[in-house]
Amino acid sequence: GSGFYLDVEVSRANANIVWAGSGMTNTGPSRRNLHVSKDGGKTFSPTINYTATTLGNLTKLASHPSEENTAYALFSFAGSPKILKTTNLGQSWEDISGFENGAPGTRGFPDVAVYSLYVRPDNPDIIWAGTEIGIVESTDNGQTWALLEDFPHVAIWDMKGQDNQVVVA
Repeated sequence: GSGFYLDVEVSRANANIVWAGSGMTNTGPSRRNLHVSKDGGKTFSPTINYTATTLGNLTKLASHPSEENTAYALFSFAGSPKILKTTNLGQSWEDISGFENGAPGTRGFPDVAVYSLYVRPDNPDIIWAGTEIGIVESTDNGQTWALLEDFPHVAIWDMKGQDNQVVVA
């Protein structure tokens, strides 16, 4: 096996937009970028990598329920960004988990592995991050985060909307 995490995410807002990749690596022979397709997966273009810090293998990709140019790349490196967000199809990325410049804690996000992300379609300011210790919630579009205390503190590997419920695994 390659040892890489690979993921493909069809945009929840526009099925013609497809995200794919295994990580972001800026240097050396193993340089990697995420890729995005605007034609349903027929062709893909590389995105611009996040450059504020070195990352690597991705844990998952996620998309926004109504903003077709918005997507999220999830990572699990200690002391590094956990959730990168793009609003322009990967031309730039913002760390919404508060680990800018290796300084964790600026937004309340714990320094734990992140496995999944779900933006609530009924209120897109509410973002749930599935982590190794439970669901970490933002009610202000990623500006601040807190662990959901009324939910079991177990690893959340995936979340999907079904009718008016969220199914977690």
